[in-house]
Amino acid sequence: MKVKRRYIKLGFILTFFLAFLYLSIKLGIFERENIKSIFLAERRKGRFGIFFTFFSGVLMVFFVPLSWFSPLAAFFFGLKGWIYVLGGSFIAAIASFYISRIFKEDIRKIIIKIYNRKERKISLKQLSHQIEKHGLGYIFFLRSMPFIPYTLANYIAGLTSLSVKDYVLGTILGLLPNQIINSLFYFNAINITKGPWKAFMAGLAKGLYVFVVFLWQRKTKYNVKD
Repeated sequence: MKVKRRYIKLGFILTFFLAFLYLSIKLGIFERENIKSIFLAERRKGRFGIFFTFFSGVLMVFFVPLSWFSPLAAFFFGLKGWIYVLGGSFIAAIASFYISRIFKEDIRKIIIKIYNRKERKISLKQLSHQIEKHGLGYIFFLRSMPFIPYTLANYIAGLTSLSVKDYVLGTILGLLPNQIINSLFYFNAINITKGPWKAFMAGLAKGLYVFVVFLWQRKTKYNVKD
């Protein structure tokens, strides 16, 4: 049984690695324009919304920033763009979480290296402690104030004892208002010549949201300085 598990594990790691090589080298997923070109090509085909949701989710699993997809979704889907970004980010959140939970020790080594590659306001140990201590509330905080990259937070959460229910609820509740405001902002920014007043109001809403989250960060018990 142990031998079988080892082969399954090696097979998954090999598949994951080959997929990463293909996406990064062949498709160039770490360049925004390359991703936009892929979406433009697929847009001519049917069921583009499904493709956008699934493909963006896969890319986020491989650490492509969530923030890249909000303006793209607004460009392709207008004010409904948040639905597709939310769907893709949810796919990435679940996939990353379970990958981390199943291959815990291997993922832990990788995450430690990635996390410590740059100086951060909170150590990995402190972050893991906050997730385990506050559960749903802290996941909601992480999604609302993304001082930790989205995918990195997904993998870290999977390394803790956090329940799947709290993780899912915290993720959805934290992402929903942010992505709706992002769609409103980017859609009106793209169409600024058609309605400059709407673009101004959308920018004001975005700025107000950032300001409220900033104040919350300074006052909350989840402050990264804890």
